[in-house]
Amino acid sequence: MKRIIIALLFISCQVLFSEMQAQAVSTPLTAGRTAEGVTYFLPKTAIRFNLLIEKKTYTPGEYAKYAEKYLGMTGIEQEEQVTYSVASYNICQIGVRDTSKCYTVELKGKSETADIKLSEDGVLLAINDEPAKPKLTAPFTPAVKKPTIDPHQFLSDDVRSAGSMAKKAEMTVNQLLELQEHRQQLITGEADDMPQDENQLRYMIEQIDRQRDALTSLFTGSIVRDTIEQIVTVCPEKEVQREVIFRLNKKLGLVDKDDLSGIPYYMSIEDLHRSNTQKYGTPENKKDGGFYVNVPGRIRLTLHREQQQLGSFDIYAGQFGFVELRSGALFKRYVTHMTLNPATGSVDKVHADMNTK
Repeated sequence: MKRIIIALLFISCQVLFSEMQAQAVSTPLTAGRTAEGVTYFLPKTAIRFNLLIEKKTYTPGEYAKYAEKYLGMTGIEQEEQVTYSVASYNICQIGVRDTSKCYTVELKGKSETADIKLSEDGVLLAINDEPAKPKLTAPFTPAVKKPTIDPHQFLSDDVRSAGSMAKKAEMTVNQLLELQEHRQQLITGEADDMPQDENQLRYMIEQIDRQRDALTSLFTGSIVRDTIEQIVTVCPEKEVQREVIFRLNKKLGLVDKDDLSGIPYYMSIEDLHRSNTQKYGTPENKKDGGFYVNVPGRIRLTLHREQQQLGSFDIYAGQFGFVELRSGALFKRYVTHMTLNPATGSVDKVHADMNTK
């Protein structure tokens, strides 16, 4: 009986200890203004890759299987193919809330009426000033597509009335040869329909080339290219070597970074252990009423595709630097204007109205 009681007491103590542990976990503070002051976050720097993905759709021509016989073209694909590739990319920096950097400042003196601007997720952007605009990459605007040319409109009546596909292909080749001959006669000045001026001659040659290309596509097929923009965002917390950030499947496009069917694109992060200012301490009597800001550290980001290096960039990131306190004396005694960099949380500009009492 004693053993049972001891066991029950042991279990009760474990439950009580677990409850005490759960109660000790503090919930994140809510950013915003209260009667006591302002609670805010500083950002960490995320990297946004703006990828231009090209989708190439190949449609075989009607006469594809006769391309080698009549035009001597080899390797002409007989079936439709869709392939994806990264046409280009660029990067930009954005700020995201760093939940490990949450601060509360009591507003006293001149700072009691300060106009403090926070982002929607509570990141400090500006004090008595307008927030700086993020430096984002302009959205991709697709070029206006040229209208597709139907090659059938250039086929002669004899080709259209031919009974078999092989005969149509053979007669189309003859039509191509006639166009080529006419073009050569225009260039050498031997054509019966020679134009009177150079501009008209250029126009006639362009029209012949247009017809030739359209008719040739009946053998070689046609390619349609569509480009779309896709965004991949990563937020490095430490140095990494060749970390997969996305994969590209040639037949499916952008896939999850864990999908082994895609070609991997890697990111390496090197901490250069440099910041744009020197760390220093703030006297205790000037901490009250001050605002914490980031002093970002410099990192080197390198992008790889498989074994090929695509580019290397030196940028500043808030999470690789340190935090410093801007003296509370400046904000309590004067109307102080301060704007933070929205991507790094560093001070872009700060000045005080010294004549304001």
